[in-house]
Amino acid sequence: MSIWNEINKLFKRSSAKMKVLKLMISYGLRVDSKGRIFCGDLEVPYTSVARASRTDRRTVKKCVEEILKNPRLREFFENLKPAGPFLKDVAKILGYRCLVVVPTQDRPGIIAAVTSVLAKRNINIVQVIAEDPKLHEEPKLYIIVEGEIPGEAIVEILSNPMIEKVTVQ
Repeated sequence: MSIWNEINKLFKRSSAKMKVLKLMISYGLRVDSKGRIFCGDLEVPYTSVARASRTDRRTVKKCVEEILKNPRLREFFENLKPAGPFLKDVAKILGYRCLVVVPTQDRPGIIAAVTSVLAKRNINIVQVIAEDPKLHEEPKLYIIVEGEIPGEAIVEILSNPMIEKVTVQ
């Protein structure tokens, strides 16, 4: 059984706890054996998680308790790590561009298709972030690149039937 199946099985009746879990996964928040929440080495108070997930502190506490009771979830959350900075909102400040790709569906090959179009034009990729469809209703692919993206590259990317929309920020 996948971790998602395990999460759905245990928390499907509690939308509040599901919000907490999705937020924790999105930020790579780890739970230690004492029930403390961390982002890397930085301890995150339950109240902060509650506020960000629009729940309350008790819901976060119960969620953490249930995570620690379940061996698979415990192992997962004890080893979860944040992926690092997401450069989308600071790309221009750094002199980069952000390509935002909206797929028609979640299928293999989307990242490869887009990156090969960029590689063909010798465009250097600095960062790739793909949103998980289990965490986001409308997942997107973000590709941060050095320099400009020529119009013909956008046209070629859009010619792929797996890609619905492309914007450059």
